[in-house]
Amino acid sequence: MKRSTLTAAVLATIAVLGVTVASLMRWHLAVNPVMAAVPPHQSAQFTAGPELESIADAAAIVRWTGPNPGGTALHYGVVHYGTHAMNLTELAKSPNRRNPSNPDMTFRVRIVGLNAHTTYYYTVESVGATGVSDGASSPVRTFQTK
Repeated sequence: MKRSTLTAAVLATIAVLGVTVASLMRWHLAVNPVMAAVPPHQSAQFTAGPELESIADAAAIVRWTGPNPGGTALHYGVVHYGTHAMNLTELAKSPNRRNPSNPDMTFRVRIVGLNAHTTYYYTVESVGATGVSDGASSPVRTFQTK
C-alpha cells in the first residue's frame, strides 16, 4: 500500500472514530502513570537572561533563570545554536536538579566544539525529564567566539 494511501486511510479512520488529540493525550496519561504524575506546565517567562556567562575560542557557557517549573526533579537546560539565525540545528544541554523550595531555577549550559572568531546564534529553553518543554523559550540571540 502506498504511503499516501495509508496516511489517507488512517486520517479517515480517525475522523470516523472522532479521535482527537485531547482524547489521545487523556488515554496516554491513563496508561502512563509517570506522565500523569507530572503537572502540566504553565507558560513561563525568564526572570534573568539568557546571557553569556563566559566565552572562549572553542566554548561558551549560557545562563538563564526562570520560575521553578515544578514537575519532575530533573530538568534540562537546552541551547539550540548555529551559525545562521534561521538554522539552529546544533544542540547542547545540561541536567539540573529542581529544588522544590526555591521559587526560581537557574540553568547553565556549556557549549563546546565551537570555531574561533565565529558569530553564533542561539535560543534557550528548559525541558523536564520527560522531554516536555517547561513553557518558555528565548528569542534568538548572538555571541562571538574569541
